[in-house]
Amino acid sequence: MISGLEDAQAEALVARESLDSRDRADGFAVRVEAAAEHELKLESLDKSGLTLMSVQEADDEGPQEAVVWVPDGSVPTLLRKIDEFTQNTQSGKPKNAALVANIEQIERATVASLWQEQDPLPDPDIPVWWELWLDPALSATDPVETLRRLSQVHGWQMSPRTVGIGHFRVAQLRTNMHGLTQILRTNACPSEIRKPTFTEEFHSRELRDLHRDFVVDLVGRLHPPVPGAPAITLFDTGVDQEHPLLRPALLDAHSAISGEGPDDNDARGHGTRMAGLAVFGDLESALTSASEVHLDHHLESVKILPRRTPDTPRPFGEVTATAVATAETANPEQVRKRVFAMAVTAESGQGVNGTDGTATLWSASVDALAVGTDVAVTHDRIDLLGPPEPGQSRLIVVSAGNVRDHRATDLVDENEPATYLNLCDTSRIEDPAQAWNALTVGAHTELDHVPTADDFAGYRTVATPGLLSPHSRTSVMFRDAAAMKPDIVMEGGNLLVDADVTRVDGHDALSLTTTARSHHGQLLTTIDATSAATAQAARLAALAYARYPNLRAETVRGLLVHEAQWTDAMINGVYNRNGRRKIAAGQLARTVLRRYGWGVPSQERVLSSTASAVTMIIQGSLKPFARDGKSVRLGELKLHELPWPREQLLDLDAEDVRLRVTLSYFIEPNPGRRGMLGQHTYASHRLRFALKGPFETMHEFEGRIAQASQAEDDARTSIRPFDADRNWLVGPTNRDRGCLHADIWRGTARELADCGVLAVYPAGGWWKYNNSSDRVGRSVTYGLMVSLTTPEVSADLYTPTAVQLGVPVPAELHTATDTAIPLDARLF
Repeated sequence: MISGLEDAQAEALVARESLDSRDRADGFAVRVEAAAEHELKLESLDKSGLTLMSVQEADDEGPQEAVVWVPDGSVPTLLRKIDEFTQNTQSGKPKNAALVANIEQIERATVASLWQEQDPLPDPDIPVWWELWLDPALSATDPVETLRRLSQVHGWQMSPRTVGIGHFRVAQLRTNMHGLTQILRTNACPSEIRKPTFTEEFHSRELRDLHRDFVVDLVGRLHPPVPGAPAITLFDTGVDQEHPLLRPALLDAHSAISGEGPDDNDARGHGTRMAGLAVFGDLESALTSASEVHLDHHLESVKILPRRTPDTPRPFGEVTATAVATAETANPEQVRKRVFAMAVTAESGQGVNGTDGTATLWSASVDALAVGTDVAVTHDRIDLLGPPEPGQSRLIVVSAGNVRDHRATDLVDENEPATYLNLCDTSRIEDPAQAWNALTVGAHTELDHVPTADDFAGYRTVATPGLLSPHSRTSVMFRDAAAMKPDIVMEGGNLLVDADVTRVDGHDALSLTTTARSHHGQLLTTIDATSAATAQAARLAALAYARYPNLRAETVRGLLVHEAQWTDAMINGVYNRNGRRKIAAGQLARTVLRRYGWGVPSQERVLSSTASAVTMIIQGSLKPFARDGKSVRLGELKLHELPWPREQLLDLDAEDVRLRVTLSYFIEPNPGRRGMLGQHTYASHRLRFALKGPFETMHEFEGRIAQASQAEDDARTSIRPFDADRNWLVGPTNRDRGCLHADIWRGTARELADCGVLAVYPAGGWWKYNNSSDRVGRSVTYGLMVSLTTPEVSADLYTPTAVQLGVPVPAELHTATDTAIPLDARLF
C-alpha cells in the first residue's frame, strides 16, 4: 500500500511539470481496492483531508474499489497511518484499522477507475463525447475554466453550458481517452466519468414522467419581471396562457385573427414553443440548475396565424401592422420597450417576389413599422401616413426562413465536406426577411450528438459544429445590391443522416428544450431551425433593453450585430497565417456575410465590456438633406472623436489592433420597383461611416467625405479608393448594403493613434428627390458602435478610456460628443 501511494504521488508530480501553472493540481486521485470479500471503510476515506470521489461496488469481475482525492499535504499523514496499522498496539489491535484494514492496494487513478458505466470504455484512439462530473471543492481554482482552457489548447470540443447538480458541475467534452488522461492530471480532474445521456434522453419516454417535477422545481425558483420591464411581443400561433413557466412572464395575449382567441391551437404548439425560448433561452439550463432565476423581461403574444385557412386571405403586411397596433394600444403605459419577434415567413421558390432581395408589401410593411411610421395597408399597396417619428421606432426580429423537405443526398457527400451548404445557399431567404430595418436571424449549430439508441446506429450529423444549421436559408443568391442577410445567427439545431444516405431525421438531442402546449399534460418539448434562433435573438435584444433602457431600437439591433462573432469554422480559409484576409472582399461577403451575417452574439458580450475590448455606443442624429433655395442638397456630416487613450496606443507601437465599427439606422421605405436611383430608390436616406486616415489632415478628411457622399448620391462617378481602405476587412463597396453597416479595421496601434476621428455622413435617398416639405430638413437618428480590441498583453485600456469620457469605472454605456459640419462646406 505504501509503495503504491508513493508511486502515485511521484507520477503526479512528474506529470505537473509539463502543465501550465494555472492548470496544476495540488493533489492527485488514487484508486483504492478492497481486499476480496471485504468492504472499504468509506467514511474514513472521506475525512482527515481525503475526499471520496466515487465508488464501484464489488461484482463478479472484482472487489469493491473507490477513488479518493489526496491533497499533497495529506500524503505524509496517510503514509504514517498506513505504517502505524502494521504495528500492534498494547491492546493487540492495530491502529487506524477503520481506515486501512480492508485495503488491498492503492494505485494512481485512471480513466477506467472513474468510468461509471457498465458498457466498456470506447476505443482509446477514437474521439467521443464524455460527461465529466467535477467537484469544485477539490481545487482552489475553477475546474470549468481549466477545462475550457485545455479544450482551446488541444482543439477539443466542449459543450457551451455546464449543468449544476448538487455540488457538482457537469460538463460534456469530446476527445479521445488519451486526452481524457491528460485532464486527470490537472485541477479539472473529474470525480466521475459517464456517457452523456441527459441531453439525449431528457425527452425520452422514461423521463417525460419527470418533466412536471422539473417544471415545479423551476417555478419555485422563478422571480417575475418588474413592472415596466421590456417585453418580447410574439407574432405567431398564440400561446398557452396557463403554462406554469409562462404565466409569471406573460403580460397579455391577443389575437389579430377575427373570430379566434389568443390561445395556441396549433397542432405543434409553435407559438408556445417560441414563448419558452423567448423567456428562458434553452430551458434545459434553467431546469437543471439549482439557482434562482430572475426574469428581466415580459412576454406578450399576438396570434397572427389562423387555425384554419380563411375564405378571404389577408395580406401578411396588413396582419403584421394590425398585430403591432393591437399590442401597443393594449398596454400603452405598461411596456416602455418592446421587441417584436416573428418566425413566420412566406414559402419561396425561384421567381417568387422578394426572393432576390427586392421589397414586397410584407417586407416594406415591416420596414415602415420599424422606422416608426403609421401605416395603412390595403390588398395592393402600402400608404405611409406622415413622416416617421424616431421616438416611435420599433425593433422587429424576423427569421430567415427554413429549408424544407430535406433529401439525404442533398445534405452529405463522402467526397465533399459540408455539401448541405450548397442547398442552404441556393435556398433563398424568405419574405419578409429581406426587410432592411428588421434584425434578420439565421441559424447555426454547435450540436453534433448522435443518439446512442440502436435505431440510430450508423447515423451521422449533417453539420459540423460551428457551421450553418442545415435548416437555415441564406442570401447568397440575392443580387449584389440587396441588403446583407441574415444579420446574425443563433443556435438552430442539426439533422441526422443514416449510413446509406437515404433517410434524414431530426432528434430532440439536436434541438433546444422549451415549453410545450400543455393540453395533453406534456409541459416540455423541443424546438429547432430559424424559429429557435429568432426566439433566442429576441430574448438577447430584450436583455439589452433591460440593461440599457435608454437605447433606441436601431441601436439595440446594431449592438447585437456588433457583439456577434464568427466561429472558427465559419471563417476557415478566410485569413492567412498573419491574420490578414486572403480572399477577395466580394468573396467574403458572399460566402460569410450572406450566409452567417456577422456571426453569433452572446449574452456576455452584449451586456459587458472588458479591459482589452472596449465598446463605445453613440446615439447620434443628423440632417441628411437641407433646402438650398428651391433645390435640396445633402445636409451635414457628424464627426465623432474616438476616446481611445493615444498614449497607450503609442506604447503598443507596431502591435496589431482591431477597430470594429457598426452603424445602424432605419430608413423609410419606398417599395415601388421603378429602379433604384433618384426618386425611385428604396431608402429615404442612406448613411455611411468613414475613418480618418493616419496621414490625413481634418481638412482633407472632410473633403474626401463630401466628395464620396456626392459621388454616391449622383450615382454618376465611382468612388475613388482611399489608401486606408485596405485596412478594412469588408470594405465600403460590400459593407454599404441595406441600412446596417459593419466592418473591422486592422492595423498597428501607432496607425490608429493618428486616426482618431470617425465620420457619419449621408449619401442620398428618395427624400432628397421627393422634395417634400415634411421630409427635407428632418433629423434622422442612428446608433454607432465602436470597439477597440488590443493584444492580451496590453495594459488596461478600459479605465483610461472611461476616465477620458468622464464615466464611472467600470462603465456600462459609453458615449462621445459629436460635431456637426455642413456637408457641402468642403466640396469646392
